[in-house]
Amino acid sequence: MVVPIREILIQGYVPSALAITYGAFLISGAVMVYGLNRHLSSYGIGMRQFFGLAVKDVRTKLKRFVEFGLGQRRVIQDTGGGAMHGALFFGFLMLLAYTTLIFLQNDIMPLFTSYNFMNGSTYLTLEFLGDTLGIAFIVGLMIAIYRRFVKKLEKLETGLDDYFILGMLVWIGVSGFLIEALRLVIQSPPWAGVSWVGDGLSQVLRGAGVGAGNAPQFYQFFWFAHMFSVMFLIAATPYTKLIHVFTSGANVAVSPVKSMGKLDTPFNLQAMLETGQLDVPKPVKASRDFPALRLLALDACTNCGRCQEACPAYASGRDLSPRLVVRDLSKTLRSDGFSDVFEKAVIREGEMWSCTMCNACVSVCPVFIDQVGYIAEFRRTLVSESRLDGKKKTFLDNVARNGNPFGLPQGDRQTWLLELGVPTLKDKPNAEYLYWIGCQSSYDPRSRSVTKAMIRLLKTAGVDFAVLGNEEVCTGEPVRRMGEEGRYQELVMKNVETLQSNGVRKVVVHCAHCFNTFRNEYPEFGGKFEVIHHTELIAKLISEGRLRPGRLQGVFTFHDPCNLGRINGIIDEPREALSSIDGLQLVEMGRTKMKSFCCGGGGSNVWYEVPEKKKIGVIRVEEARATGARTIAVACPFCITMFDDAAKAVGDDTLQVKDLAEIVMESIEAKV
Repeated sequence: MVVPIREILIQGYVPSALAITYGAFLISGAVMVYGLNRHLSSYGIGMRQFFGLAVKDVRTKLKRFVEFGLGQRRVIQDTGGGAMHGALFFGFLMLLAYTTLIFLQNDIMPLFTSYNFMNGSTYLTLEFLGDTLGIAFIVGLMIAIYRRFVKKLEKLETGLDDYFILGMLVWIGVSGFLIEALRLVIQSPPWAGVSWVGDGLSQVLRGAGVGAGNAPQFYQFFWFAHMFSVMFLIAATPYTKLIHVFTSGANVAVSPVKSMGKLDTPFNLQAMLETGQLDVPKPVKASRDFPALRLLALDACTNCGRCQEACPAYASGRDLSPRLVVRDLSKTLRSDGFSDVFEKAVIREGEMWSCTMCNACVSVCPVFIDQVGYIAEFRRTLVSESRLDGKKKTFLDNVARNGNPFGLPQGDRQTWLLELGVPTLKDKPNAEYLYWIGCQSSYDPRSRSVTKAMIRLLKTAGVDFAVLGNEEVCTGEPVRRMGEEGRYQELVMKNVETLQSNGVRKVVVHCAHCFNTFRNEYPEFGGKFEVIHHTELIAKLISEGRLRPGRLQGVFTFHDPCNLGRINGIIDEPREALSSIDGLQLVEMGRTKMKSFCCGGGGSNVWYEVPEKKKIGVIRVEEARATGARTIAVACPFCITMFDDAAKAVGDDTLQVKDLAEIVMESIEAKV
């Protein structure tokens, strides 16, 4: 019985073929390594530093790399091109793995042992998988060519690189199958059918007059053409768009492990005040002003356009595409990396102010680029140089003078709360929970109704709570997103001191923006408290039987605030609370949960105007109306403001926008 085995047929015709090939491989590999090292050097780091970054938080990064780098989770989840990219990636990975195994069996293992694993069922399985995933690779390439050159998708930029890379990959894939087919024509093994693509192609070749007599000549030609094409592409990788094969994987592997909702901290004001060294970093004006990992991320961009598709600012017609921010900065890295990007019009001021900082772009990026981080740094530059319009200046002045964006008296925070009989921490210093009201709900009449509903819920459930009253000032969240880092840190220091001096351990917040900054940004400055969003607490109180919702008839849809759902993963709790209400029919919008569409109020956008073709809030309200729902349930006061305005803009005076606390309280009161 003949045992199926892999033979290197070329050696029978050209004994020096493998020596020539591996010599070419060493040369192409050296050219590639030189190019890769040049890239690393351009970021200001070397191989040693790179691996040092990789091993920091190594467990988290390794898991992330396996899931999103090798597993391509974010890529495959994309309904637009996920299947295509999956076919390309896993097809290429299989072909690379098979080639590597052949190399190990024929060139490495004979140096140590006579054992041969490339035979029998193992060999046949690899042959089948190689053909199956190889054809998937070619099909993926065909789809990519159609999308780029026929359909001409707006999100895809096409240059000479794309013609070269796609052409070479198609040639390598097809020529690989031709080599296999010619080998099967020459050998005609009984197990040829396992290599089903090559076997089918061999039948075609035989029908075209290719037989055992002339096949060896064709085989030798295509074998060398295929191999040298592979070597050429390997050498060209760092000098073409293919560099992202390395840089994207590297960015997934070494990008900092941090919460999506946490902005980078350029300096620590408290440490500076303690040491007396007030050396604030210079403003970021050029692409080269960014640190090494930010530069690597610019090169990691595959220009897939997913960030642009997810961006609410782009959808509304604002002057912003997160894809172009990254691509435009990337283009300047080696051509004009030290020039002022604003003076060169690489980056526009209006572009930076258009971002809502909803992190939709960050959450869908398959290679973990933090587009919001670049925008935040440029906003800091614009603020440091006082390049602000009247509304932005007024906003910052109000916070500086009065501790709130409205510029209203501090005493107004407490008066109405005392009228409701709400205790402050001075009255109740050992309260289990501090209920953080926030600026919007302290001063805006509409948002105050959310606070009132929440207070009634807390009292109904017998929760031990108190408020800060006049001691509460802005958390600084919109100030930091505006770009005023110094003012933000002053507010943080004040709030942390207040909370610590009052012995606060648990903080309940109903503003998703305050919640995110308390949870993800305050710990860096010593503010380490248990932070609970009001939707979490309400769901918990219902599950414990301390709150008993009644009946509320109607069709509702829940809008996930960006800072709650996508950024902090609180998805189920608000839905559990709504589902506990008898008679309430909950329907989902097309974009929901982690893919929720922004209301338009994030990134401090609510405090100034941005030119747009269609309001972001209007886009979202139209999505809500399409579900048939007559009430939009929300969990953040900014969402209420934006959707109320949007409902007026579309002329719908019957659509209601209510916070979860209001809805649950309404159902309880309806039962009484």
